[in-house]
Amino acid sequence: MLEALLFDVDGTIAETEDLHRRAFNLAFRDHGMGLDWSPAEYRRLLAIHGGKERIARALAEHGVAHDARLVAAIHATKTKIYQALLAAEGAPWRPGLRRLIGEARRAGLRLALATSTTEANLHPLFAPVFGYGWRDRFDAVVTGDAIARKKPAPDTYVEALRRLGVDAAHAVAFEDSGAGVEAAKRAGLAVIATRSHWFPNDDLDAADLLLEHLGDAGLFWEQPHPLIRQRWLSVKALATWHERLQRRDRHGPRMLPALRWSNSR
Repeated sequence: MLEALLFDVDGTIAETEDLHRRAFNLAFRDHGMGLDWSPAEYRRLLAIHGGKERIARALAEHGVAHDARLVAAIHATKTKIYQALLAAEGAPWRPGLRRLIGEARRAGLRLALATSTTEANLHPLFAPVFGYGWRDRFDAVVTGDAIARKKPAPDTYVEALRRLGVDAAHAVAFEDSGAGVEAAKRAGLAVIATRSHWFPNDDLDAADLLLEHLGDAGLFWEQPHPLIRQRWLSVKALATWHERLQRRDRHGPRMLPALRWSNSR
């Protein structure tokens, strides 16, 4: 039985990565660093999860002497700049996320955020959509500040499940990157992946279901889903899909092949 939904944030809930990239570049400038990440360079560095880890790798690659204190200072500056950019410009939410979160709450499902981003980055993203009490919509919020190892390690999802008090067999994770899918699968979760702008070619084959987006008013899938026979992902359809997936896992793959479908044509 489906009891909980766990969401990655950057790229999965909203397309925030270009704001992050610009904030990193402005922080480098403020600290006198001669780094300026192009979109292509930033896309490469996104394979490294965690802002501090990304900064340290880039400084090392460019031969810049650094220590943990410098990395933390640059990251703190970047976080403040990112929050200001997000507050001023906003970030487009992925189709269907706001709708699905609302449906899930009304259906009594438990919800969690499981992200590598910094705790401070969440409020300016969620408050404009859900109001200042946005945290009340989530039963657990696990960020990169709270875990020892970031994705693709499973720590973020393991901790989120612990806080929810839900077994992995009764939950679904939503991701947009190969590393995120790997982290969720290693935690024992079923995974639905939606490709984001910044991970167009990531290997998402480990996901249990691949969708272009979740479907929303005025932006339905071109064709009905072959299992649930509708053109968007509702909570009811999600529960039906999850039950069928669990039935396959209980009785063996020959009873029901894994359903993998993309509405991309």
